[in-house]
Amino acid sequence: MRDPSELATRERDILVAVVRQFIETGTAVGSKTVAGRLPESLSSATIRNVMASLESQGFLSQPHISAGRVPTDKAYRYYVDRTVRSFRLAPATEEYIHERLRVESGALEAMMSNASQVLSEVSHNVGLALAPSLEEKVLEHIKFVLLPDHRILVVIVSRPQGVESKAIRLEEDFAQAELDRTADFLNAEFAGWSLGAIRLEIFKRMEEEKILADRLLQNVATLFMWSALINETPGSLFVDGTAKILDHVEFDDVRKTKELLETFEEKAKLVRILSACLNRWEPGVRILIGHENSESRMHNCTLVVAPLHYRDRAVGALGVVGPTRMEYDRAISTVDYIAHLCSRLLSSN
Repeated sequence: MRDPSELATRERDILVAVVRQFIETGTAVGSKTVAGRLPESLSSATIRNVMASLESQGFLSQPHISAGRVPTDKAYRYYVDRTVRSFRLAPATEEYIHERLRVESGALEAMMSNASQVLSEVSHNVGLALAPSLEEKVLEHIKFVLLPDHRILVVIVSRPQGVESKAIRLEEDFAQAELDRTADFLNAEFAGWSLGAIRLEIFKRMEEEKILADRLLQNVATLFMWSALINETPGSLFVDGTAKILDHVEFDDVRKTKELLETFEEKAKLVRILSACLNRWEPGVRILIGHENSESRMHNCTLVVAPLHYRDRAVGALGVVGPTRMEYDRAISTVDYIAHLCSRLLSSN
């Protein structure tokens, strides 16, 4: 018995021909056009019958009675899962990407900004780059400095970001000697841990009865968890090439285009979408097509996104957004290549 998710060879060939033709032209595809793209010679009547069957199965739709067919989200998903393969970018393109992403060691923000621009330029879509949040960064060294006005300066050296500092004010008074002991404890116990993992471990240790009265751990909880990481926000999001949306016929509708551009402006929504992808991920490129996107204003779009790794940890994301009628092979190859390159640069730094 045939798997209902599979198509017969003739159905598959005709569906792929329709999808590829529509990606190239953006206009509804008729049987005569399909005939010219098939590996076997078929009559227009036979092709029309197969296209009608594909329509009944939800792979194609017919905008108008007299028009040809256009692919649905289901068709694009079939096409991506079964036919699209990542390919090697042209050497000149790879060289250009390397040149654009060659920034000073530790200059994370500059690299992420450049990455979003290059993603847009090479894929001809909107480029996205989500930098690592503080919790995803790996602790190398921490220091607490008592300031004259009783505030405390928290200085964190982490990777892949570098040095960050934050002045905090607490109700409890600390002596510099206590701050030094707390920092020494953190540096000795947790160097090489992600800041988020440190916070969880401190919770775990505080739940153990034997150390409830441990003054040092209480200081760690007060200074590190509640001060250094409280109100944690996601990493910076870089968006480039939004004007490229206007180049696609799918966005001739002014209202829909306005809504989509507003979504790009509301970066918090894009951060949530990218973060949700990271939370569920195995390594590799992920593709969300049309209604697979949680944001309703992106139901005419495809999101191609890959994790950004610092060594073996996924700490951010890179991707592109374009119409569902995008050049999937080019978009996938571009995102995959730039994500691997940025991950390598982060880890080597």
